[in-house]
Amino acid sequence: MSAPLDSGVRRGAEVRCPGCTRFIPSDAACPHCLCGPIAPERYGAARALLKSGVDRFALSARTAALEPAQVDVLAARYASQWGTALRLIEDARRIEARLLQRGFARDLEDTWAALLPMEDDFLAERFAPFSPLPDSLEYLANKAPDLDLRRLAALAWVHEGSASNEARFTVRSLLHEDGRVAVEAMLALTRWHTVFSLRLNPEERERIRVLALGVLDVPELGARAAVAWARVTGQEPTEAVSAALHRGLYGIDADVRFECALCLEDEVEVAQALDSPDARTVTFARRTLSGWGSRRLFDRLKKDGDARFVKEVLSNLPSPPPEGALEALLTVSVHTPGALADQLLPFAKRHPFLSWAPEDLQRWARWARSVLRDLPAETALDFFDWAATPTQGTEPSEEEMEALWCFLEETVHVLERASAKDRIACFRDFAFVRFLHHAGVDEQQRLNAWAREPDSAEALLEALLLFPSRREQAGLVGSDSGHAARLLMAVWEGPGQDRLVAPLSRVARQWGPYSGREALLDAVWQRFQSHPSERGALLTAFAPWRDALWEKQREAEPDALVCFQTWWRVDPEGLYPQAQHLLADMPMDALPRRLRALWDAAEEAVLTRPRTASLSVSKGAWALLNAVESEDPRFLAELEHFESRLPSFEQRVRTTPSPPEESNIHRDFLDDTHDALRMMRERRARLQADAEHEREREIERRVAESRRRDQERQAEDARREAEALQAVQAREREQQDVRARVEALRLLTDVQPQVAPHPLDREVLFPGTALPRLVDYARLLKAMQGGADVLQLFQALGLTPATWATQATAWGQAMVGRMELGVRFAELLGARWA
Repeated sequence: MSAPLDSGVRRGAEVRCPGCTRFIPSDAACPHCLCGPIAPERYGAARALLKSGVDRFALSARTAALEPAQVDVLAARYASQWGTALRLIEDARRIEARLLQRGFARDLEDTWAALLPMEDDFLAERFAPFSPLPDSLEYLANKAPDLDLRRLAALAWVHEGSASNEARFTVRSLLHEDGRVAVEAMLALTRWHTVFSLRLNPEERERIRVLALGVLDVPELGARAAVAWARVTGQEPTEAVSAALHRGLYGIDADVRFECALCLEDEVEVAQALDSPDARTVTFARRTLSGWGSRRLFDRLKKDGDARFVKEVLSNLPSPPPEGALEALLTVSVHTPGALADQLLPFAKRHPFLSWAPEDLQRWARWARSVLRDLPAETALDFFDWAATPTQGTEPSEEEMEALWCFLEETVHVLERASAKDRIACFRDFAFVRFLHHAGVDEQQRLNAWAREPDSAEALLEALLLFPSRREQAGLVGSDSGHAARLLMAVWEGPGQDRLVAPLSRVARQWGPYSGREALLDAVWQRFQSHPSERGALLTAFAPWRDALWEKQREAEPDALVCFQTWWRVDPEGLYPQAQHLLADMPMDALPRRLRALWDAAEEAVLTRPRTASLSVSKGAWALLNAVESEDPRFLAELEHFESRLPSFEQRVRTTPSPPEESNIHRDFLDDTHDALRMMRERRARLQADAEHEREREIERRVAESRRRDQERQAEDARREAEALQAVQAREREQQDVRARVEALRLLTDVQPQVAPHPLDREVLFPGTALPRLVDYARLLKAMQGGADVLQLFQALGLTPATWATQATAWGQAMVGRMELGVRFAELLGARWA
């Protein structure tokens, strides 16, 4: 079929034209480029001449004129280069066998025939001596020395469906080429194992659509082209496309049938691919049928299913799952080691448990009874968490609750048999909040037992304390708010409480400030009230809540003395804090009773905590000191009582060893107590001295008071005599005043001028005033000139110095304005008045 490897010029009775490299008869001129006939053995020399610039019309003659030796040299050079090309062409033929079209090797051969001969240096640099390339599409697509060969290998690699991103990018670029290469790229990119993992852009989709329509009528490629058109357009197939798809569906090529069945959604034909020897085809068929909700697939799964089958079905299973899917999946799960829990759990979480139909709930319940107890503890808890998740707006029916109890009971069995490590992991899992939410009497008994196991106790107690806040996060706000408290008290109840104290104390200290703690705090407080024997253990276990419990005690009992008697023996902080509360803000009347209670408590506490007891006594001593300084005699009796009890108490403080609980107290505070006692004694001595001094002062005060009263009596007598004398003098002055007023009235009314009357004397110039007429004004002046008492005159007329000045000014102005007034005024003043 081809020329010998050393010439590369003959194919049957034809040879290549040196000018255009087309095949022509060996004894005829080329009808295409019009060069003359050339002997086959001189073909290499002719190509060398043509490359050197010889015109093709003179090529035949120039080739025939070459010397035989020169022809041999040129032919050997050409044959060597052609041998290199044949190696590449052979690799192209191997790749072409994996493509859908033929002719790629022939095109490559024509390309090299047109290129040769070329410079030896260039050929040696580009195509170094190499052995036949490996039969690996990956190697050929990445490392083949020729670009066309790499592109062919990328096409074949994409056809296989395992190509790299670089190879896919190369094939996508070939879509925009012309001819056979573009069609092959279109077919490679739209195969089922390639197209669904690509993100073709609109331009590429349009190019594939155009190419598919162009080869739709080609018998060998029409069905595949119709598949390509359907996949890139996503539209309803046209009549021509549909016809091509149906031709492929009923053809003899199983691969084409499968492709067409996928586009036509033919369940029967796709289901036949479940028996394909190709694992990838089987997997894709399972996923596709699962997405379609195929009952055939679920029957097959129920019959022959395994873990891989289930995983592939679940990957595309719609939600809610079709009829028959759940039954098949649970059937395979029951008969598979491990129950396929890792696959079923994500599937289950897609669909709320309580939204399944009643018959499906029964299937889930039977499945839980069969396999749940054999699963790992955390996995079983996850399934229970899914089953216990409520559906919004609905209340679970009795049937739903029965199915849920199956999960709960089996989860209890799993936790019972789990190792301590797994159980701790479950207790710390957020899903455990739903377990606690649904825990009944039986579950509470198991919680009680687990809490007393040293390994898992702390984790469980932590979950119980966090349960109220986590319940809110889980959407269980509307549930019974007292359930958390009942759980905590159910765990606390019973023997072995001493084993809970230490872990509870650590957990409560770690998770102190969190929401929902109030319900638990109320439960602890009620237990504290109703079980006096447990008060010490409760306060130690819930030490971080001590202040809150103390506030509840203060609210419930306003009497500080009663609170002190209730708490001082059980308070983990010791006697001193209670002594502080006992003595703080108290009325002075209550101090004696409270101090007696404090002395009694200190004498009892000194046997176990001597330094704390001594510190409390010191606190009481200073409080007593403040009371003694108030100078109330009642507290002096308390001082004597304290003095009588202190020596024996001090001896016990000094002789009793201090326990480790007092390691932070570095002294016994007896010196402070003695300082307070010394100051009280000094104060008492001062009070006694002050009392004696006060008695002496009282005697002196009484003597001074007697003297004062005598002096006051003498002063009173003198005052009375002075008042009598003043009264006599006042009467005499009053008589003088009366006489003066009478004289003043006489002067102002009875005295008249001894001159002839004149009309001006009767004329009223200033009506309504004290001196309305000229004669009145002149009479007053005449009386003043006669030595009369001016003030008496003013008083008689109702004048004051200010009004007198006003009147005088007015009369002066009047006399200036009227000359006759001035003349008459002068006559009146010069006359005698009698």
